[in-house]
Amino acid sequence: MADSMKCPNCGANLVFDADTQKMYCEYCMSQFDPEALKNTILPDTEEDTNAGERIHQENAEERIKKDLGDQGVQFICNSCGAAVVTDKHTSATFCAFCGSPAVISQRLDEEFSPDYILPFKYGREEAVKKFFKWCKGGRWTPFDFVSDKNVAKLTGLYVPFWLYNVESLVDVQGEGKSESSVSTGNTTVVTTSYYNVVRKQDLFWSKIPLDGATRIDDALMEAIEPFNYKDMVEFDPSYMQGFFAERYDLTGDEMKPRLINRVKTYITQELQPTFKAYNRGVKIKNDNTVIYEPEMLYALLPVWFMHYKYSGKDYYFCMNGQTGEVAGKAPVSWLKRVILFFCVLAVLAAIARLIAGWFLGGFVG
Repeated sequence: MADSMKCPNCGANLVFDADTQKMYCEYCMSQFDPEALKNTILPDTEEDTNAGERIHQENAEERIKKDLGDQGVQFICNSCGAAVVTDKHTSATFCAFCGSPAVISQRLDEEFSPDYILPFKYGREEAVKKFFKWCKGGRWTPFDFVSDKNVAKLTGLYVPFWLYNVESLVDVQGEGKSESSVSTGNTTVVTTSYYNVVRKQDLFWSKIPLDGATRIDDALMEAIEPFNYKDMVEFDPSYMQGFFAERYDLTGDEMKPRLINRVKTYITQELQPTFKAYNRGVKIKNDNTVIYEPEMLYALLPVWFMHYKYSGKDYYFCMNGQTGEVAGKAPVSWLKRVILFFCVLAVLAAIARLIAGWFLGGFVG
């Protein structure tokens, strides 16, 4: 069953309005606090473990593989009874027949049940404004890039993220090298000094985000970080009404190699400022750093997406649905470049004629 949340007053569909942070009924204009409607789609479970622990429970791996491999993509809309067709990773969509928001609750239970959700703060209107500002109103993009038809493709999507709490004991030893010089007349004396360098400290990172969907570009997601987790709430499907949502197809364990590489980068960033005293750098000789087993949480985070195809290439725009941070690459129109070239050429030719006429006129005079 593809479920949608109904208005307690008139029975029409409710959607989450990011601008007011309320559930909104377009028919009777009623507004409701999402917390007041909590668990009206998904049953309230007594589960007190987080997603990172659930995926390690007995037979969880087998269930996850079975669910991810399930090709059944048809669900029944509880508003009009039509079959809602989705791909196997979609957990929130819209009915193609009546337009009702549809949360596919079967794809949000057990191991796929999120621990948290971060509600959208930017609605469609603000997202469109950010898009126009990002591409400068389409000044150099293809003519149809900023058309109403294309902008309509801008989609609010809850992206599945694994959030990691990571602790590390940094323990490195190395050799620091510094050089100084003193000049006397034509003679310069260079003194090289070597130092024993030891760095040992505990470091902790909270909620490092890695998206768990293979078809979503990792670099784009990193470009719109960070998210502000103070607005994150325990998972409530109310916030999904009126948006699309994906579920993960990479478990938190499968993402660990990428996490470790990222943590190592963070450690390097922490250490580098402490090496500034050695103007010829520090050579690490022993690295006994330990990165402890992380705590894994599963959350849905808000992103606005738009895809555009131009000259056989794919282009993307994305915006952090909470902070408004944008990223992507816009196509550049070859036609506009040609037009600009000839316009510049015409202007230069006009200037050349003006200058030539002025000099010749002055000479003749």
